[in-house]
Amino acid sequence: MFCAPCEIPSLTFLDQASSFSANTATPSLKNALPLCLSDPYASFLPLFHPLAAAMIFRLRVLFTSVLACGVMFAAFRWRTNNHRAARYLGSTYRMFNSSAHLPLTDYAIATFLTGQANDDDSYFTSTRVLAHQLLHAPATRSNRSSITFLVLCSQSVPRTQKETLRDDGAAVIEVRDVPVAWWIHSGVTRWAEQFTKLRVFEMTEYKRILFIDADTLITRPLDGIFFEPDTSSLAPTLSWRKDQKKWGESELPREWFFGARSDNAFTGERDHVTPPLQTVGFSAGFFMVAPDRKMYEYLMSVMANFRRFDPFTMEQSLLNYVFRREGMMPWIELSWQWSATWPNEKDVELGVASLHEKLWRTGPQALKDLWNRKKGEMLQFHEKRALGTAA
Repeated sequence: MFCAPCEIPSLTFLDQASSFSANTATPSLKNALPLCLSDPYASFLPLFHPLAAAMIFRLRVLFTSVLACGVMFAAFRWRTNNHRAARYLGSTYRMFNSSAHLPLTDYAIATFLTGQANDDDSYFTSTRVLAHQLLHAPATRSNRSSITFLVLCSQSVPRTQKETLRDDGAAVIEVRDVPVAWWIHSGVTRWAEQFTKLRVFEMTEYKRILFIDADTLITRPLDGIFFEPDTSSLAPTLSWRKDQKKWGESELPREWFFGARSDNAFTGERDHVTPPLQTVGFSAGFFMVAPDRKMYEYLMSVMANFRRFDPFTMEQSLLNYVFRREGMMPWIELSWQWSATWPNEKDVELGVASLHEKLWRTGPQALKDLWNRKKGEMLQFHEKRALGTAA
């Protein structure tokens, strides 16, 4: 009556078997039925075993997690690609309507002015003081015709301020704001445009540019820094440290120059010793570069990579990452006699040439008094010049 055990039984027996339920069938009949008919789900029992069910659940969770991560990564890459800093497309650092004459000299000293703090003209006044010291004050002005003083202005600087600076004798260069990647932000509002100072890397009209923050007081001429052995030649990129170049970063220049000063913020702040100790990081308020468009493109490629550097101190963090001591382009230490952060009276006594501090509101009283005297000299000079009596 039966086929082989693995085959389907005859139709007559199936009719008889269908009259029985699984619970009422006699033991003999249940034993006589093939496994696939006595319990239709028995052949699938291994799939519904508790261990198998747990494994299936885990696989589903894993698959869902991988899929979610893939979607998130795709969305992240889309946002990065659509909000990344613009790729360098040529000499585009100047505003389309910038009409300022760019003096063609070998060297330049540059500062940067932003107009974001419209309710506070302290930086504008400080820029005027710096311009007076570098252009007109006998004790500190440049004595070489091969050095130009530039004021880079962001797009937010009011027209009246730019006109005043031009009247003061500065070469005012209106520059495009540097596109900042979406993930970069800082709690300090007035730092929002600080990446625009990186435009100095594009200004290949000059062999070297010394960048100085506007809140800097000069004590003696800075001309000599351009002619020191440490600043006169380019350094080769350290290709044997290629493991330091990370994913997403563009090609490095073969030669470069970037010099800066150690930051006294890491060695006691106002109580630092003089001469000061060298530090791992540097201040972005005083540095010298050999302009190179490939270097600028590299900076932009680093900025495009999420959290490649700590964005809190903005361009200073970016520069310290790019020119880190263990990297392929380790920054060059300039002489301590050229600049001091957190300056004190000892720095002045020992002839430090520039003091980086907001001396109109903070710092030792003797240095605050010195800054106010220089501000008074600047105002008096321009008043006399307006009357035609300036020396």
